[in-house]
Amino acid sequence: MSSPVSLRRLVSCRHRSLSAIARLQPAAVAAVSGSANLTSRRDISIGILRENYDKWERRVAITPTHVQQLLAEFRGTLPNQLSNIYVQPSQRIFPDSQYKAAGATISECLDEADILLGVKRVASEDDLIPDKTYFFFSHVIKGQPENMALLQAILDKNIQLIDYEAIAEDVKDPSNGKMKKRRLVAFGKYAGIAGMIDTFQCLGRRLLASGYSTPFLNCPQAYIHYDLDEAKRAVSEMGKRIEKDGLPMNLEPLIFAFTGNGNVTNGALEIFKLLPHKMITLEEAKELKNQPGPHRCVYGLMVHQKDIVKKTNGGGEFDVKHYRENPVEYESTFASNVAPLCNVLINGIYWDERYPRLLTKAEASELYENGSNNRHVVRLYVLGDISCDIEGSIEFLEKTTSIDKPFFSWNPTTNEVSDDISDEGIAVMGVDILPTELSVESSKHFGNALMPLLKRLISAGFTKEDDVYEKLPSELANACITQNGSLTPNFKYIEALMNRARTSAAAVHHSVGEPHLLLRITGHLFDSGLINQILDVIEGQDCHFEIEDCIVKRTISGVATKSTLMLRVFSEDNDKLDHVLRKVTLLLDLIDSAEASMQHFDNRVKPNWDQDKVTVLGDKERNILLLGAGKVAASFAEYLGRSKSNTITVASQFEADSMRTAHYATRGKAVTCDLSQPGDKLKYLIEEADIVVSLLPAPMHPMVAEECISLKTDLVTASYESDEMKKLGDR
Repeated sequence: MSSPVSLRRLVSCRHRSLSAIARLQPAAVAAVSGSANLTSRRDISIGILRENYDKWERRVAITPTHVQQLLAEFRGTLPNQLSNIYVQPSQRIFPDSQYKAAGATISECLDEADILLGVKRVASEDDLIPDKTYFFFSHVIKGQPENMALLQAILDKNIQLIDYEAIAEDVKDPSNGKMKKRRLVAFGKYAGIAGMIDTFQCLGRRLLASGYSTPFLNCPQAYIHYDLDEAKRAVSEMGKRIEKDGLPMNLEPLIFAFTGNGNVTNGALEIFKLLPHKMITLEEAKELKNQPGPHRCVYGLMVHQKDIVKKTNGGGEFDVKHYRENPVEYESTFASNVAPLCNVLINGIYWDERYPRLLTKAEASELYENGSNNRHVVRLYVLGDISCDIEGSIEFLEKTTSIDKPFFSWNPTTNEVSDDISDEGIAVMGVDILPTELSVESSKHFGNALMPLLKRLISAGFTKEDDVYEKLPSELANACITQNGSLTPNFKYIEALMNRARTSAAAVHHSVGEPHLLLRITGHLFDSGLINQILDVIEGQDCHFEIEDCIVKRTISGVATKSTLMLRVFSEDNDKLDHVLRKVTLLLDLIDSAEASMQHFDNRVKPNWDQDKVTVLGDKERNILLLGAGKVAASFAEYLGRSKSNTITVASQFEADSMRTAHYATRGKAVTCDLSQPGDKLKYLIEEADIVVSLLPAPMHPMVAEECISLKTDLVTASYESDEMKKLGDR
């Protein structure tokens, strides 16, 4: 059934069919006349889509000013021209009247437009117009299951889709010299700006819950203001009140700690510095504790990476490059070095699972208890997590929030979350669409980045029938996901992810009991092109594969986060599986921009362990067999797995448990094995190990010990010595 919007569009479009035919007639006449200039002419029209996927979405891809510029430059030019720009009525920040004044045609119907521009995806697949070129954030390039129906509709309707998220260029990362992708069309620093403003309001509410009335309470959320200038004036006025009247006498000096050094953090600092402030060091922050009020300014603390981590084995100067390449060799010091000193944490740092967390729930609970019992310990009142990485660098960010419900409270004592801000918890701001709160500036910034690409597209006289790689600028060609009803070569891998999302009775599924590899790969799999090459390797060996899981994290303020792919590779030919494992391992080393790591589960009768030996010059290789995959096993795998010379092979009766535990080790492997009784597989595992560590229940140790004795492999257990084990000690 068509949506109400679709029906309205059909009614509006019906009476326009004759005008559409008339618009085509001059070109047909020109073709008959044989005029070279006119036959090569291509008229292009643009449509601006209604934003109706989210009620708060008021941003636009191009503003009325951009519309005016495009029409002035390209309307009536030869050989290619922009014939018109159509605008669907919407609740966008710029009213329809401004677009009309700029020369656009306000129309419910966009059938006459060749290129359709939106910010978010359309609300319903029924709203997609066949045979058009669309630009929007589709969220399909990582195979997100919830958007596979959208992608299928795009293919079925012969739509050419260009995704803003994939419009990027290759740049060198100055910290490590490796190439990485930098997005060209994004919303810049405005997440940080809006996030800082919202955090002020959150702080006002949290301090009120503790009995303090402050000017922060009168700072409205960013969306209340029409534009950034208005918002900045409000923050500046708040600063004047702080400077004149001071903050409450009994309130400690408020220290705002900032993590990260990108656009997000810079945007937050831009707003913070509108208040009377002083930027301080960690040492100065320690001295501030004892200064009495009333304080007439706030304090800013820039947190650098060297302040929040240290090498686990201690010693040596901090090296950013080494940390980024070897994060497992480091542990967080944020809870001891920084958190006790700050009242407000503005988090804009990039984080993925390889890195230690800034602050765990346990650490936050301990800090909060100390703050309650010791007046000299600063209490963390508010977390403004602009990164919005759920249970990420800050573990107690348990959910993201919306503009209409922007805050929640986490109680460190009970580990409970509440929508009410109280004196018994840390108030959290976690709005995940912050740039839309500053729709004017976000749209201008976005449109300014998009305009050069649109101009090149119009100048080329591009139509959706043209070869994207020949006619389009490379930045757009590489972002084209679909054309002529098919996925383009760069995005062929999505087909495998689409197949996983389908529930077809005819689908062939392999048994997990068949010989196969289970690969768990984490990294920038999609924008680096790594996933395409991995699937090419698998298909090149004529192996079957099934995608078990695909965990995709949201892009944070223009910075791509790492995804995790789990896929099974099936073959009866052991050599083919070995080849796949070798080639995929090589790809991970060669494609720097992917920053990828892999663990694999080897489900073959006689796995080729030699394939997986780690060669580390100067270090002795050790294959440590870990039996059991409980909570203690995870700690063991993480600790001994920090060394690249240690391969931690985790054996468990349950595949999911062994995979999860192996993930904690730098060189982790997972196998399933019936550990309740002796068997050929257990014997192979013990025979190939340098040492066996059994964290199984104590009654199972004698059986394991018997096998280790017969194969002359050392065994370590963590249980008390039973009489049966004592007897084995004499052998």
